[in-house]
Amino acid sequence: MSWEAVGAISELIAAIGVIASLTYLATQIRASSRASKVEARLTTSGFMTRFNDNFIHHPEIYELWNRARTEPDQLSADEYARFSNLNMNACWLFSAAHYQQRIGTLDAGDWFELEAIMKFYLNGEGVTRWWKKFSAERFDPAFVAYVNEQIIAPAEPHRDNI
Repeated sequence: MSWEAVGAISELIAAIGVIASLTYLATQIRASSRASKVEARLTTSGFMTRFNDNFIHHPEIYELWNRARTEPDQLSADEYARFSNLNMNACWLFSAAHYQQRIGTLDAGDWFELEAIMKFYLNGEGVTRWWKKFSAERFDPAFVAYVNEQIIAPAEPHRDNI
């Protein structure tokens, strides 16, 4: 056997090795991507569950939030501070989910569920007022723009210019 034949066989073996390595790497990347999406789903669900547990285990928080959504002017300063902190927690959760959706780790079905909760949460009069007052200075500009364009603006009553 000539050296040229040995070289050609070596190159063929090396090429097969490269292809096998790339195939293995692609499989690992797909598995890692899937695991990241599962982790994002579990984390987001866990955060949402813990947030909702506040309302279940502390009815006074639900009562405060419900009153603040519809009659924000009736709150004392202490009640408004608690309501504001509750909104901060909710919006941090929503902002994190929005970020995961933007980078592709939260799939469309998971985002659909969270978006529905976000729309319900943010569309009370008191929450909307709070959002307009504090969102720009406290949240990611991309998230603020999304909420303003997709959630707040469509929910506001439109007035015809007469």
